[in-house]
Amino acid sequence: MAILQALLALLTKSAGKIINALFGWAVHALFGQTSSKQQTLLSGLVAAAVAWPLLVVGIVAPKMAALVLTFVPIPNWVPSWIVRLVWLALALIVPLALGLAITAKAPAESTPEPTIKRLLRGFPITIGLAAAFLIMFVSVPIMRVVTMVRGWTSADVPLVTDAEAYHRTATQTVDVLNKHGFRLRAASPGWWVTAPTRLLGWFGGDAFRRYVPARLEYFESSDLTVSFYTSGALLQGLRQKVTWGHGLIAETLARGSGFLTIDPAAQKLESQIRRVWKVYEEEPVAHQNAPRLIERVGDIAKELTELDVPYDEWSVIYRQVLQLDRAVRGQRQMLDSLNPQEEVAVTSETGGRQREDIRERAREKISGPGPSVGKSAADLSTGELIGEITGQVGLLARMQIDLAKTELQADLRAEVAMASRLGIAALSGFVTVNLLLVTAVLALAQRMPAWSAGLAVSSTTLTIAAVAGLMGWSKRVRTPLERTRRTLKEDAQWTKERLA
Repeated sequence: MAILQALLALLTKSAGKIINALFGWAVHALFGQTSSKQQTLLSGLVAAAVAWPLLVVGIVAPKMAALVLTFVPIPNWVPSWIVRLVWLALALIVPLALGLAITAKAPAESTPEPTIKRLLRGFPITIGLAAAFLIMFVSVPIMRVVTMVRGWTSADVPLVTDAEAYHRTATQTVDVLNKHGFRLRAASPGWWVTAPTRLLGWFGGDAFRRYVPARLEYFESSDLTVSFYTSGALLQGLRQKVTWGHGLIAETLARGSGFLTIDPAAQKLESQIRRVWKVYEEEPVAHQNAPRLIERVGDIAKELTELDVPYDEWSVIYRQVLQLDRAVRGQRQMLDSLNPQEEVAVTSETGGRQREDIRERAREKISGPGPSVGKSAADLSTGELIGEITGQVGLLARMQIDLAKTELQADLRAEVAMASRLGIAALSGFVTVNLLLVTAVLALAQRMPAWSAGLAVSSTTLTIAAVAGLMGWSKRVRTPLERTRRTLKEDAQWTKERLA
């Protein structure tokens, strides 16, 4: 019980942060700049719009929907039409509330509209949000599983942009990655990537067209793919490629036009950082070590100490301030200052690279300077020849040991990855069995009282567990080491007979 209470407390404490992370970009597109408190409330409203299809299902199957959403069965004495009215009211209130909220947050200079049009505006936006989220709810887990099966990993880079800056930001990012040897090329994303965006643009109208581009940017190479969404970039590929690319993107986007944070207070400080970047990049040479820019960076750093946002958001701003300070003091960014031509190619095939390095070191040691430098085999004495052969054999032996260690580490990593994926499969199977049992209970509840259906299914599973337990218990070892004991007893008897 204590563990359950702790988990519930953690979920309750983090609810606002989770909602903002999932729907913050949609709030920004629909309602523009808001305060932190307003964004949490508006994010909850957007989340309710996403769950709108479940409210509609509740109108058709009221008690079943209540059980699925709340896990609380509605008693039989409660009429279904009362529950159906509740679902109907909620299904109407959510789109109407969304339409009113959009109208209330509309700019003062916007064209006045009839009240009925303001109310009805929320319905198509609600349908677009719900349809887009449904596709992502199904496609994203599948994409994650495919990524794991391929032995890849993934990383999300938050990036909130409008449609105008979207393509410019994507081009800038890919240029930096290709500069460091990623060899990305433009490609067509799958329908599961483009469908949510098209639905938002279609149903959302002008509210989303400013933030949803007509064409999504998607780039791929043999070991990395980069998808640019309206709220961020998704990297999928080999682990070291993803990590290296994530770092380069984070460094590059610090001076871009998009927001790397969700919280309105953090975005406000990001806007100040962007303005300083814009001034600096007008005349980079002239503005190096400019006292006014250095002083302005100090002012931003002071505001950062007073910024009341979650640490994840705060750390993003902190990194951006450091990068800005480095630039105005005439220093190149740390990752950008690396010469791609002199870097070792980043690849997740660490074992292969290490083995090649080991071979190269062995070759250098074998062919390197020694007592027999400049002498051919015919000029060597027997002692020198034996010593040379012994040294090379020792080097080769050490090389093989190093290779074996490297391969063993790679095999262990592969086994750990296999075990983790089998664990996920086992957990998924366990959840599936539970869902099937719940489905069986719901099906039987149509023919008998719900408690009788639950008792019947529970009795069946208990019987299976008891039979399996008894069968397993019957296979227990009643006499441990029975054969060994008998053999030892016979050997002792034989020894006694021989000594008699």
